[in-house]
Amino acid sequence: MLNHSGITSFAVLKVLYLLAVTAVAFMVPAFAITQPVRWLVIPALLALQALILLACRFPGSEIGRPAWRLKWLFLFLIVCYALLPPESHGAADVVLAWRVPFVGWLVPLNLTGLERAALMCLQILTLLLASMVVRLAGSGSDLVDGLRALRLPDLFVYSLDHTLELFGGKKKSGRRRAEAGGQGGIFSTVKRLLRGDIGGFVQTISTNIERARERPGHASDRRLSPRLVHDIGIVTGIALCMASVKVIKLLPGLPFAPGHKALLLFPLYVLASRLTHSGWGGTAAGSIMGVIGFLQGDGRFGILEIFKHVVPGLVIDLASPRVSRLPSWALGYCFLGLAAAAG
Repeated sequence: MLNHSGITSFAVLKVLYLLAVTAVAFMVPAFAITQPVRWLVIPALLALQALILLACRFPGSEIGRPAWRLKWLFLFLIVCYALLPPESHGAADVVLAWRVPFVGWLVPLNLTGLERAALMCLQILTLLLASMVVRLAGSGSDLVDGLRALRLPDLFVYSLDHTLELFGGKKKSGRRRAEAGGQGGIFSTVKRLLRGDIGGFVQTISTNIERARERPGHASDRRLSPRLVHDIGIVTGIALCMASVKVIKLLPGLPFAPGHKALLLFPLYVLASRLTHSGWGGTAAGSIMGVIGFLQGDGRFGILEIFKHVVPGLVIDLASPRVSRLPSWALGYCFLGLAAAAG
């Protein structure tokens, strides 16, 4: 039987495995020398995660749950990439003119965009299954143990673990399923934002925080203080909302809300900072958003993209105690947002 040191080392190896899968999944399509084999490597990597989970006696329904939960998001991405024009005018995308039956309309289908969207869906699904391998195969707390062994703060570690669990779609009871169906997930949030329904977005924030608080914890969670448990629920719920807003950035050639980061995300940083006891909620939420974005292949600078999301949260956490002493003044929060954007 492994001792505690051996268990910790194994947990760290599983975290490194997740990073390795992420690197392969998003580096293969990024380099010209490996692009020709992307449709061999990515599906093979996805199949490997599924085989590992099957070998660990996970039922097929649980393995397929992340894909089923994100089905509308995947369909949304595929339709947008197929119907929207290329991201740049000089792009050599293959466009096919398709005549709609019975109507006779000619609709340009971007086949290159369709292929890109399908590959993106496989990449997201691969990383979700890889995170399931790390989180659930074994003791069930290997991701937490591995990240804590790397001396990362408990608020970030447990919030990331809870966010990945809820993001991937854990099986819910009938009552919770009905509530979730009425108030929606990522696709529902994006749909409300596209309609300009900010009230629905506020409701989504409240719902996600409640979902995070009601999540049953592992045995290792019992040592956490009530204040830390409260902060984990807040950060997890807000990080889920940030991940929902981030979907807008994945769409090609769509000039919707180019300033969405300042308009929608910065208030979430402020909310996380104000609602947590530790005062580091903005930094933790930004860190989780950066990690999820990195796992989805966001940005051009790889793992350094995480810091792009951490810095605004850090600036807001440092400035929020001083701003909170001032009278409630909208212009004051505008200056706070300006400082976060400059950071």
